Amino acid sequence: MGPKSIRSKRLILKIEDTSAASRVLDLYLRNRTVFEQFEPTRPRNFYTLSYHEEALRRELSAYNLGQFVRYYIYESMFPDIIIGSVNFNFFSSGLVRYAEVGYKIDHLHQNRGYAYEAVRLGMEVLQKHYGIYRFDARIHPYNYASLRLAEKLGFTMYRYEPKSANILGKTEDLIRYSLTTSTTQ
Repeated sequence: MGPKSIRSKRLILKIEDTSAASRVLDLYLRNRTVFEQFEPTRPRNFYTLSYHEEALRRELSAYNLGQFVRYYIYESMFPDIIIGSVNFNFFSSGLVRYAEVGYKIDHLHQNRGYAYEAVRLGMEVLQKHYGIYRFDARIHPYNYASLRLAEKLGFTMYRYEPKSANILGKTEDLIRYSLTTSTTQ
């Protein structure tokens, strides 16, 4: 199992429990319009405290089972305000384990390199603690910031996935990007 907290000079990444539910809800409320345009359609109760308490319980359980990791992102100078998250879903395909990565940054904190830094830190943890060296990211073709980030991280386009996501109640296409890192790092 990987660490529950990671620090860099600028960021703190933490796996949270239910005590952080109000901070998580606050992140989503501040960024509702921005996040919803590229993420799966939310359940009706998504913007409630009880929803995020339960979501954090499920996330922690999946982390303890070695199936999933979500790090909430904080600026080191402001360790009480969540400014984003990076998550990894673990999968197996034959003998190969891989992780699907997702990330989001508060609209007021974008274009500062935080997503790049957080994803890199998370991938290093997965390599070291879980032996995962292949990473996939499924990205909406109009999410230009996410496409640029994936390419900056070294991901390459793997395949087009037509009508593979329900976003704002509409079936949308996604593009799967993939990155295989060295096992000798």
